[in-house]
Amino acid sequence: SSDVCSSDLAHLKELMPAARRVFTVYDPRLNSWLIRQAKESARAQGLELVAYAAQDLHTAVHAYQDILDAADNRHDALWLLQDSTTVEESGVLPLVLHESWTRNLAVFSSTLGHVRRGVLFSLYPDNSALGRHLAETAQEFLESGDFGEHGMVLLREVLMAVNLRTAMHLGLNSSPQQSFDMVFPEQ
Repeated sequence: SSDVCSSDLAHLKELMPAARRVFTVYDPRLNSWLIRQAKESARAQGLELVAYAAQDLHTAVHAYQDILDAADNRHDALWLLQDSTTVEESGVLPLVLHESWTRNLAVFSSTLGHVRRGVLFSLYPDNSALGRHLAETAQEFLESGDFGEHGMVLLREVLMAVNLRTAMHLGLNSSPQQSFDMVFPEQ
């Protein structure tokens, strides 16, 4: 399972306990592996992940329109991946943000800069904790003498940025006193 997906989805459930379904649009050439892991993580959080594959911008826009038309703002959310094909910054992002605001649909993102623009939240690397983890891992490798292949290490050390204006608009119970690491609009 993916720790990053688990963290994103766990934070969604924390902010929006009534969430039941998460929509996303992804380029299968870039993010098929992530979607497989995210579906498992979603099930573990009691969520259903509904993923639309799109290999071009035109298909992605149609997928977002279908999602926005079908989504129930009480129980659904939209996840914007780090995916240059499906989350195009100058056209798709403004469209999704405008329509989701109008429809009171929660949107969270894998890109920190999107929080400033109006998505509900994003997780981002905790560089200090990440550095400690890398040092501990290197020390364990040195002590064990096992330098074989170990595969990909998933990011677990994350912080959370939240847009309180969006949270208030969605009627979610969030306050600056909660344990958010970064808050927008800046206080």
